[in-house]
Amino acid sequence: MPRARWSRPDLHDHVLLLADDDPGHRELLNAHLSAIPGRRRDDAGGSFPRFKVVLATSGAEAIRRASAQVTAAAIDLLLPRRNGLEVVQELRRSRSDLAILVFTDGAAASEAVAAVMAGADFFHECRDGDLSAFERALELAIDRRRLARLIERNEADVVTARGKLAQLSGDLARALPGFRPPQTPSDVLPFGEAARRYLQAATRLCDGDAKELARRLGVSYFALRRLLARYEVRFPSRSRRHGTSER
Repeated sequence: MPRARWSRPDLHDHVLLLADDDPGHRELLNAHLSAIPGRRRDDAGGSFPRFKVVLATSGAEAIRRASAQVTAAAIDLLLPRRNGLEVVQELRRSRSDLAILVFTDGAAASEAVAAVMAGADFFHECRDGDLSAFERALELAIDRRRLARLIERNEADVVTARGKLAQLSGDLARALPGFRPPQTPSDVLPFGEAARRYLQAATRLCDGDAKELARRLGVSYFALRRLLARYEVRFPSRSRRHGTSER
């Protein structure tokens, strides 16, 4: 396969660590993956590769070459000097953000399960030199890791946001209309109701600007939407606040 010519060879979407001890198969994969065009993005004009490939021929070399710049890894299960499972375990312990594809030829089902349990995002069984199938498996591993990290970050944001709501001080509450510190035991509200009133008042003060409210609360926009849904608070749109109509 001829090497692709890129107008921006200095750019790439991912730095891919490819670990395979079979020189013929390794070169086929390298040539195919290096020729995949990058995804179009606003900050880059011209053509550039999807992957900048870093090669390794053994498990020990794969671990050594897994620098912070590497964003994805394709690991042969049957590597010399530390097998693929050991490599995956080591990489996952040190890099929770790294997308990992494990591949091999003629693997048992138990090996696929073991690879995923070790930390791989996807498993691919190589068949008849189907390079396009390998490419699809790699993209699935990348997508799975991206979504897993997104969920982890959002869940952490929600936990943080709940904690901040739970720590509302009397001084902060006094600044919001319709929500005052309790003066008598009968004024004490369940936390859910208190949080709902707080969020209702906060949405009014921010004039329908959800991103601004999220910034002031110190949480992500996603976490704010989750909180509003949890406490059944509707965020007024700017158009409704100012009496304009939406088309």
